Amino acid sequence: MSGQRNFGGGRPGHPVGPPGVVLVITLLLVGLMMVMSTTMISLSSSDYLVATNESRSIQAFFNADAGTEEAKMRVSPNAPPATAIPIGTSRDWRAYILSGTTQAEVQGGLDPTYGKAAPTYTTSESTSNYAFYNTVQTGSNAIQWGWARIEHLIDDTGNIVYQDALTGQPTTTASQTVGGNTVYNPPMLVVTAEGIQGSVRRMISPNYRPIVSTTTTTTDVITDPFKNAIHAKNGVELVGNAWTDSFDSRNGPYNPINNKGHKGHVSTDGIAAGVITVNTNSSVDGDAIVGPGGNPAVAINNNGIITGIQGVAPGAQNLPLSSIPAGLVNQGPLSIAGNREVVLSEGTYWFSSINITGNGRLKTTGAVKIYVTGNIDVGGNGIATANNLPPNLLIYGTVDPGDPTQKTTIVKIHGNGDFYGAVYAPAAFLDVYGNGAVYGALTGNTAKINGNGGFHYDEALGNLGRFVTTTASTTYTTTGFTRHSWREVAF
Repeated sequence: MSGQRNFGGGRPGHPVGPPGVVLVITLLLVGLMMVMSTTMISLSSSDYLVATNESRSIQAFFNADAGTEEAKMRVSPNAPPATAIPIGTSRDWRAYILSGTTQAEVQGGLDPTYGKAAPTYTTSESTSNYAFYNTVQTGSNAIQWGWARIEHLIDDTGNIVYQDALTGQPTTTASQTVGGNTVYNPPMLVVTAEGIQGSVRRMISPNYRPIVSTTTTTTDVITDPFKNAIHAKNGVELVGNAWTDSFDSRNGPYNPINNKGHKGHVSTDGIAAGVITVNTNSSVDGDAIVGPGGNPAVAINNNGIITGIQGVAPGAQNLPLSSIPAGLVNQGPLSIAGNREVVLSEGTYWFSSINITGNGRLKTTGAVKIYVTGNIDVGGNGIATANNLPPNLLIYGTVDPGDPTQKTTIVKIHGNGDFYGAVYAPAAFLDVYGNGAVYGALTGNTAKINGNGGFHYDEALGNLGRFVTTTASTTYTTTGFTRHSWREVAF
């Protein structure tokens, strides 16, 4: 054993490798660990940058959304006056809201559509209808979110798109007529907002539709069609020997001694000079009343006698055309000529016209209402009203519900026979002449009384024939805007 040599200094019985192997292995391991550490650090840095950019992107999106919400709030009709943004009516109207940006920056490139016409933004337009506003979000905790653009929704042909106030559908018509009233259709809006967070920018563009609320109100208007002896909306004239007074048929027939009153009033809604004319030899035993706002000294031309006051009505009378009762059938024209007599028993009738000539006569045997949708000519021997009581004959000159061109525009009462009844024809010229007397009341558009028999208003008509007209009106009010659709705009 003395011949064995021990190299290296290892423990006896263990082989020993070449010198430096351990050192090399150690260095390799250390280098590998350094590479792995560097890689880990690099990956961590990249992840951090990705996470930071993602966070900024999300925040930029929410910033843009904050801009659209502020825009929606400020164009609302309910916005506080100090912050409200009025919506322009021209197609090139725009409103910009600035938050952390300036007008110069928007004009200088932040908004690539500046000065270009919607919807393609390829042609130039005037910027005179552009307006700039600062954000209402102020203070140390306010978020500077970027900028927003508010404009009209424009269709492919360059028209502003509105929302039909009645149907809710898109339309290019700014207004419409509903029930004789003008209803304005509110515009649809496009809001484009850019959110900025650090170097990250995101832009969204939602469309907003108006929220329209409707309110329907009904109004009941009472009409007393036989309130005065003669009422004509646009003027009354008494000529020749015409005269008026009153009586009350509930107290018996007219009698100048014991059944004669002083309520032969004439009235009009007109206020023009001479709208009530009482000529020489004519008289009104009652009041003469002109329309609201009139001056009796100008509107009444009195060359005869007016015993009562000459005054002004507090308001115009409501005189709608009468409605034909449901179920009533048009019996065509009522024409009575020669020696013919037609008898109507108590009830309600509808004729397209009335014409009585020669010795013809209409006789009623009870309380009769007649609706006429054409002209009325009562001549000949006239109408024999049951018991000679004016309330037993009420004639309504009106319009045919199936043909608006057919309505009563002329009412003539003439001849030698007396007339007992009341006529309500608010669209008609009332022409009374001849020697027969009239007992009752007349209401029309214009009236001319020229006769010798006198016009005796029956006070029993008073509230008789009163009817109520119910009208419904709907108002359409824009109360705000709601997001209808949206898209993100790519840079």
